[in-house]
Amino acid sequence: MRPGQRLTRPRPRSSATEELGPGPGMSPGDIADHNSRVALSLIRTFGPLTRQELATRLGLTEPAVTGIMNRLDAQGLVLKRKRSGTGRYHAAEFALQRGGAYGLGISLAGDKAEVALVDLLGTVAARSDIHGPDIQAQLPEAVAVLLADTAQCMPVGLGLAFAPECAPEAEMIERLLPGRPIFVMPDTEACLTGERLLGLGEPEGGLVVVLIDETVRAGLFIGGKTFRGMNGRAGKIGEMRPGRLHPSLTEVANRHAYRRAQKAGPSALADWTETVAGRLLEAVVAIAGFVSPGALLLGGALPDAVLDGLIAQMQVQRNDQARTFVAAPWIPPIRRVSLDGGGIAIGAAMTPMMELLLARSA
Repeated sequence: MRPGQRLTRPRPRSSATEELGPGPGMSPGDIADHNSRVALSLIRTFGPLTRQELATRLGLTEPAVTGIMNRLDAQGLVLKRKRSGTGRYHAAEFALQRGGAYGLGISLAGDKAEVALVDLLGTVAARSDIHGPDIQAQLPEAVAVLLADTAQCMPVGLGLAFAPECAPEAEMIERLLPGRPIFVMPDTEACLTGERLLGLGEPEGGLVVVLIDETVRAGLFIGGKTFRGMNGRAGKIGEMRPGRLHPSLTEVANRHAYRRAQKAGPSALADWTETVAGRLLEAVVAIAGFVSPGALLLGGALPDAVLDGLIAQMQVQRNDQARTFVAAPWIPPIRRVSLDGGGIAIGAAMTPMMELLLARSA
């Protein structure tokens, strides 16, 4: 992975600066870059803002805000327009420029890859799916074709999200987008990014996503950061077992188990739904008992109707349990992921823009 350039001028950035924001010993370039990122993040979060509104939120003078917005305007990231209203005076406001910046995202799974080109507003400009036995060999050409068809939409960087057991090869990564920064992440992190920026947002207490396909796994956004745990093992809930001789959550709930139940008929599918809902509820109770997130989202490769059925059955079992004992004082609201396909490719595409253009807490 290569570090990205700043919004103002390309100088090195220390990790402390990235985490803490402006402080003693920072250069004017550091401060200008930070303020530009925060201003862009505010507009992306709250919509068009006037110079006065930005000055209030940033804690800066209006002339200072003018300088920031002039830089962002020159880079094609924002546009200036008159605010609509019924009065005689219409203040100037700044909005994100549609197509002002793009990110390229890839979701890499065992038998499928999705490529998406997304702008800073979250609008998908182009999308393609790749199927076959050797996905990674096909990816560089697929990316080249997509970018050739959208020649005016060169991305600022690439986000590559992968499912377990699908880690991308280093040689293939280097061929995808030469000369641009590349960010590689588990698919759960990309899903979280998509939800935070374009879906549910950041509820108080944090956010947990659970993805089900060949495995069951969770991603945790807690305390304003993605929580990875020791050696990145946080979220390995698919390995949970109620006992040594019992199958794991992944073995019970994965896509292959669902297909077997589906082929066996309605009765088998109903039994599968009840069993998986109970096992998922155990995982949710364990998560809620320790981190108490504000929301939990369920997604992955299962059909939406199946996910909705699991969520409904989890609520039924939760209500039944509440009559006899309280397993945890807080169970977060459980719902399906907001974005199509779990938003993994979209979240991956938003990652380079989040890293290169937006404030770290965006």
